[in-house]
Amino acid sequence: MLSIKQSGLGKKIFAAFFAIGATIIVLMPAYLAAQASGKLTPPAPSQSTVQVPAQPASATQTPEAPPQVVQRTVTVTFDYDFSIFPPCSAKVTKKCIQQFNVWEVSAPKPIFLFSIPVSPDAKGLVKGITGTATKKRALFTGPHRFGVSAKMPPPGGESNPYQCMVFAQVLPDNPAAPTQAPSSSSPQK
Repeated sequence: MLSIKQSGLGKKIFAAFFAIGATIIVLMPAYLAAQASGKLTPPAPSQSTVQVPAQPASATQTPEAPPQVVQRTVTVTFDYDFSIFPPCSAKVTKKCIQQFNVWEVSAPKPIFLFSIPVSPDAKGLVKGITGTATKKRALFTGPHRFGVSAKMPPPGGESNPYQCMVFAQVLPDNPAAPTQAPSSSSPQK
């Protein structure tokens, strides 16, 4: 014969499970309502890289020189996992990824640069998604932050471009002439 005795520990365990269950019951309707409403925000892409055309090694901006405005073409490469939200297609028009947007996120308010279309047959984790701006942009020389967001069709949302960003250095067009150390030897004839 097996008997179970009531103890204080059993009451504590029951209380803990009850508290966890009550929390889940309270939060579940809000989660389901957000999911059913279609007002979801997709996850941000994975870490991006930015390529700004390289300048010669001598093209460095000195701290004394003021920033210049230069024209640059921005190219970004990033990864995205389509497991949660597939790409939009003729069959899938809701809760899907419509496009990726590239932003300059150096300031508190992001500045839109360009969009990257999504391949309709993308599945799972796609690595090395690359996009290049169709025209050059005016950028100040110096450090910049660029971010990528995933955008859903209305009424869906857009991920935060600050969650997938990279730092880049924009170099000047006309670098200062490299300085040469004075020579102690006389020139050869």
